[in-house]
Amino acid sequence: MSYEALNRLIDAMPRSIHVQEPLTVDSWMFGSVPTFVLQEFRTPILDCVGAVFYSMHFIAPTVFAFLLWRYQPEHYQRYTLAFAICTYSALLTFLVYPVAPPWYGVKATRVLFQIDNSLGVPVFKTIYDHIGVNPFAAFPSLHSAFPWLIAVFALKSWRKKALPVLILPTMIWFSAIYLGEHYVIDVMGGIIYATFASLLALNKEKIFKAKFIASHNIPLLNYPEVRVPAYLRTEQPCLAIGQVYVELKRFMLL
Repeated sequence: MSYEALNRLIDAMPRSIHVQEPLTVDSWMFGSVPTFVLQEFRTPILDCVGAVFYSMHFIAPTVFAFLLWRYQPEHYQRYTLAFAICTYSALLTFLVYPVAPPWYGVKATRVLFQIDNSLGVPVFKTIYDHIGVNPFAAFPSLHSAFPWLIAVFALKSWRKKALPVLILPTMIWFSAIYLGEHYVIDVMGGIIYATFASLLALNKEKIFKAKFIASHNIPLLNYPEVRVPAYLRTEQPCLAIGQVYVELKRFMLL
């Protein structure tokens, strides 16, 4: 709720919109703009597949949060923290550096709205109007960031079993570019923001512990190496306990 309110407030503020910069960066990286190239091969099937995967942005993060809460509660709080860090750092970027998507002011087609025209029902336009999407929030792409967050925490929670989850971010990244909603640099920005947020959330204890020690000038103690007697390095606990008892009794008699 707070994010949506702030996003609408930012959208209403007078700002200088960056239209040419992402176009220039994509052209520099690839020799041409990938969005333009992909849209030369548009088909109705690709339009529908792209629209379906792109729309998962609105439900996948919440569904995945529920799955973590239910089956991997130790990672649930870290995921929600990473989600918040990623979201609000992106929101700050939208404020200071608003970027236009490919469909704005250039020859890229906004495929989602063309699908609305084909259906005869303004599905995507209604969703966008209801949510109050900021049209100049292209960089970083949260459509690219959130599925990468999901993939990171899925792999962290279920290891190799979660490898199929990588299909989700891959298809959403492709869809974001193909549909004319984001440049490649926007997608890369979303991945970087999500990676940074994940690292912070997954290492929060180490980070806060280090900051606490540094801020309170707590000296790091170097304890001498403790050598464990050979009779304690045994796989028979009862024998080890007996040896400890003998050693203690000998010490008391000295």
